[in-house]
Amino acid sequence: MALRTAWLLVLLGALPAAAEPYVAYVGGVPVHSGSPASRIMVRDLGRPNDPVNVSADLHAARAPAWSPAGRLAFEAVDGSSSDIYVCRPDGSERLNVTRTPDEWESAPAFVDEGHLVCLSGPDRTVLVLVDVATRQQRRLSEATRFHGAPAVSPTADTVAVFASEHLGDPGDLVLVPVDGGPVRTLSTESALYSAPCYSPDGDAIYACFDGCDIGGTARGLARFPLDGGAPALVADKGYPFSAVSVSPDGSRVAYTTSTAYHDTWISLARADGSGAARLDVTGFHIIGWPAFTSDGRWLAFEGVYAASYSVNVVDLASGVVSRITPEGDTGVRPVASR
Repeated sequence: MALRTAWLLVLLGALPAAAEPYVAYVGGVPVHSGSPASRIMVRDLGRPNDPVNVSADLHAARAPAWSPAGRLAFEAVDGSSSDIYVCRPDGSERLNVTRTPDEWESAPAFVDEGHLVCLSGPDRTVLVLVDVATRQQRRLSEATRFHGAPAVSPTADTVAVFASEHLGDPGDLVLVPVDGGPVRTLSTESALYSAPCYSPDGDAIYACFDGCDIGGTARGLARFPLDGGAPALVADKGYPFSAVSVSPDGSRVAYTTSTAYHDTWISLARADGSGAARLDVTGFHIIGWPAFTSDGRWLAFEGVYAASYSVNVVDLASGVVSRITPEGDTGVRPVASR
């Protein structure tokens, strides 16, 4: 795997180090639901330029995910099925790395520069490993269960994913080895879980939950230790339909909170849950989907004002909020480069 990854970087050219992080998001959609008009937009935070549409000429683009070296993967439709595309942050050298007309791939996550995992199959119920250069696929999970977006461990040897028997039903957090081996169930009770988020040291996974008992509450943010210990409550009122993000140094966690499912806000806490406080930004009715940038300076988020969704970043030192999406455009679900 390492040799093939090195060959791929020589072939495509090494990415120059970015002076500032990038933020990718899903644009052209009024709400979280999918749309044929959705597109993947990328903004370089170090430049005063407009976001770049890296999914031009494609349809229903969503689920952006960054590689360790700053390449971007996303799912999109060109014709009748969904494939996974990989490109540079400016949209150049875009490759269809699956090209499978009889399958439907979605929710990519990079293992390394030469490999990614994604969901595949007519119902997107199979977890596969994709070789970016050859497009060869290897099935990692045989279970015909609906899965949520996968996350790859910092050591690149395990994939964490939410799985349930039926779409939208409570399920479990499972760990799938990249190189084979038995699948391990990490949760102790089925529930609605957010997409998993690894701690930078790889010792634990954070996820919001709803519908099980962790720490004496049925809804909150939990920490799932990977050494076999029981999940622990980090904070209450966690919102399971939004991403969780851990700061690059592992000291803080950002998550979406909710007292009612149509009134969400972002909270910041220390990694152990202490010092939890609502993110102090104004000008939005609802905010969610937090994402720390790679330098820990900014937190990207989606905000709602007057029924319009936008993607923004807040400077965590100064509290200054900057809008990423151009005026008149919409955006949701930001992800920051690593």
